[in-house]
Amino acid sequence: MARKKVTLKATMGRGEFYWVAEVDADSEEEAVVAAENLFLAEMERSSGWEFTDFDVS
Repeated sequence: MARKKVTLKATMGRGEFYWVAEVDADSEEEAVVAAENLFLAEMERSSGWEFTDFDVS
């Protein structure tokens, strides 16, 4: 298994959301599923997070 950095992008009605995670996976497909699962686990505890970085153009 290799460590992979995965960036997921969701296009929503009012903007785009990016989720970046590092996961252990044997393939790209497995890495995407692992990153999605990490995102869903974080959303169960979403009241405890905030945005910590930004870029304004």
